[in-house]
Amino acid sequence: MKLVIIGGLSGGMTVASQFRRLDKESEIIVYDKNPYVSFANCGLPYYLSREVAKREDLIARTPNQLNDQGITVHTEHEVISVNDQENYVTVKNLQTGETFNDYYDKLVVSPGGEARTLDTVKDAKQSFIFQHLHHLDQMDAYISENDVKHAVVIGTGFIGLEVTEQLKKRGLNVTVIQHNDKVYSTLEQHFTEHIKQTFDEQDIHLMLNTTPKSLDGTTLTLDNDETIDAELIVQAIGILPRTQFLESSNIVLDNGFIPIDEYGLTNIDNVYAIGDAVETNYQHVPNKKVSVALAWPAHRLAYVIANHLAEKNNHKHDGLLSVSILRFFDITVGSMGLSLEDLEGEDYIIVEQTQNNKAGYMPDATPLSMRIYVDTHTRKILRASGVGKNGLDKRLDILSTLTRLGGTVDDLIDVEVSYAPPFSSPKDIINMLGYKTIGKLK
Repeated sequence: MKLVIIGGLSGGMTVASQFRRLDKESEIIVYDKNPYVSFANCGLPYYLSREVAKREDLIARTPNQLNDQGITVHTEHEVISVNDQENYVTVKNLQTGETFNDYYDKLVVSPGGEARTLDTVKDAKQSFIFQHLHHLDQMDAYISENDVKHAVVIGTGFIGLEVTEQLKKRGLNVTVIQHNDKVYSTLEQHFTEHIKQTFDEQDIHLMLNTTPKSLDGTTLTLDNDETIDAELIVQAIGILPRTQFLESSNIVLDNGFIPIDEYGLTNIDNVYAIGDAVETNYQHVPNKKVSVALAWPAHRLAYVIANHLAEKNNHKHDGLLSVSILRFFDITVGSMGLSLEDLEGEDYIIVEQTQNNKAGYMPDATPLSMRIYVDTHTRKILRASGVGKNGLDKRLDILSTLTRLGGTVDDLIDVEVSYAPPFSSPKDIINMLGYKTIGKLK
């Protein structure tokens, strides 16, 4: 069998590696438009401040190492179309301009996302997006070579906040601009007040309800006519699925995303899809669709696809809970389950609890606030979210595990949290959310 994979990283590269362990004979070829295919994408921001001390620590495997493993990797080769009737891809060598066709028996599509950009600033020499290792290299070199002191970050999503934190820790003055009044819009706004407070504490200028209007050299004029110093500009305004090259194929797209089944298959019986561009369902509310641009879901789906390709088992992908967490200086925010928008149409109650993350008499105890949204009929936890300095990850993990295994809010009072005063309290916030919800549902 000949397996062709479009795109590397957590999706395509993990499929390639896992399939190779299961199948020693099949030919595996990977095409990626970028210079690198196997690196810790999620870790990139942390090299800006040298919290990750060595750049090479971010590289998982080089193309030569992958070739030694029996995986043929072609970097800077972009697949520009797929012919699913005759089973070939058309590839453009970005270094030479040459195009050629390559035939496959099975195809895995892992194209990732395309960064959104603003026409106002996208062509400026000091303007960067932040998706891949070469973007990090370019930005890092630009900061050093130009002795950058003032940076502008556009957007307050996952990447925007992480890059803001790391640029500030590097010693830059940072201004963050957001087109509306919402910071980290995937989270409840009363929780994000803690993020806004952290902006003030870290002396980072946050400008809401404004967008860039024009750029003259390093002077950025906003639509409110204010001007700010923009020696460096980072565009972090989200991504779109990079699936335009599939539009001439018979692979079904849904608003640009690729719907998949429980084996990662598209509507074409020998074409799989994985990564930021796929659309699946919520595990606990399967009638609603979700796309999660994080490494963990890609790694999990890669296991399913590799085993299905190798015909080793019938392990199925049963959807995602969309668990995410973010550190912003000394606070942590995160959520699990339906997005705020996807809650629409559901019949639920909201229960919120704030208490210390451990025994209150411990000197380093800090407040932890959590909210759960509970279906009034099934008593399932539709969504959970929270903010705190320590311990949020542990509680979100408990809630996601409970939910994935079919538990309801009634089970929360029986969850045995590892207790000792430095770690928790006799009635943990998880237990208290259960008690309060049961009382409210009665």
